[in-house]
Amino acid sequence: MAFSDLTGQKGIKTRLASAVSERQSGTFMFTGPVGSGRHVFAEEFAKTLMCEEPGKDGACGKCPCCKYFEAGTTPDIVRVYKPADSKNIKVSYIKDSVVPEAVLKPQFSKTKVFILDLDYLGTESQNALLKSLEEPPAHVVFILLSSNRDQVLDTVISRATEIKIEPYTREEIVSIVRKNVSDCPDQTLQIAADNCGGIPGKAIAIAKQGEDIDLKRKVAELFLELPDASYCKVLYDDAEFMAEHKADAVAVASDILLLIDDLMRLKGMPGYKKISYTDFRTKLEKLAGSPNVDNIRLGKCAGAVKDFLRALDVNANFDAASSAMLLKIHEELKK
Repeated sequence: MAFSDLTGQKGIKTRLASAVSERQSGTFMFTGPVGSGRHVFAEEFAKTLMCEEPGKDGACGKCPCCKYFEAGTTPDIVRVYKPADSKNIKVSYIKDSVVPEAVLKPQFSKTKVFILDLDYLGTESQNALLKSLEEPPAHVVFILLSSNRDQVLDTVISRATEIKIEPYTREEIVSIVRKNVSDCPDQTLQIAADNCGGIPGKAIAIAKQGEDIDLKRKVAELFLELPDASYCKVLYDDAEFMAEHKADAVAVASDILLLIDDLMRLKGMPGYKKISYTDFRTKLEKLAGSPNVDNIRLGKCAGAVKDFLRALDVNANFDAASSAMLLKIHEELKK
């Protein structure tokens, strides 16, 4: 893999290639939300730093150092990621393993690389790194990762060159999802691209949900049609939908509650950004703007959904309980 094999972030690739050509020790910090690709870029940067003949497109992929890296057998890289047995990396590990290791010269490459995920390093652990970050040996490069810059000590930030992962374009998101979820239906792919906020990891997670995404969309369509629906449609078509998805009844009810919550937020704060159903924003905003819709009515709708969930718990008649919920929502929201 080379830099060109990574989608997007053209400016970052240029910066990383320039940093490699200078062959200097130092500290770099990749920042960006969870799922933005920080780890992928850090790993490729590390490989390029250790490569014997790196170019503008990154590592050559052919030299012994690249081969060792790809096989996972190189001793010249130290990774400190999420611990398996605790919430955070213990300060004793940083003091006893990471700091002393930085003094030792690399065995094969010209550069020894340390990748540390600061999301799992508390204040004490970060403080334990400061001297190493400030005066790294000539053969050492530290690569730090952070999804929340506010949790990183200012003294650490001041010692690092920050590389901020920018949101990906929609086209880039589509390309990344296609590479990682090869059997993703086009409709699910479009939903993932529209609702990931430019974060590829989130888009991949949405795409992998598959049928769940399709069901969420159908529930949203049913809910938003209830205000204008006839009683016959509610009692026959919509009730039939509920019967067909009886096994997913709890999920359907949960999705309806999320839609009601979106309406409440948009009613109280028009233009509110962080709603759950962003791809239905226009229809939700229109419904929220209706004079017949207020928080009291929406509260009654939420109560109807909770009554339905309670009915499920006591094994009440499913058809009667689901129809009662749908009719109540229809009655409260109808125009």
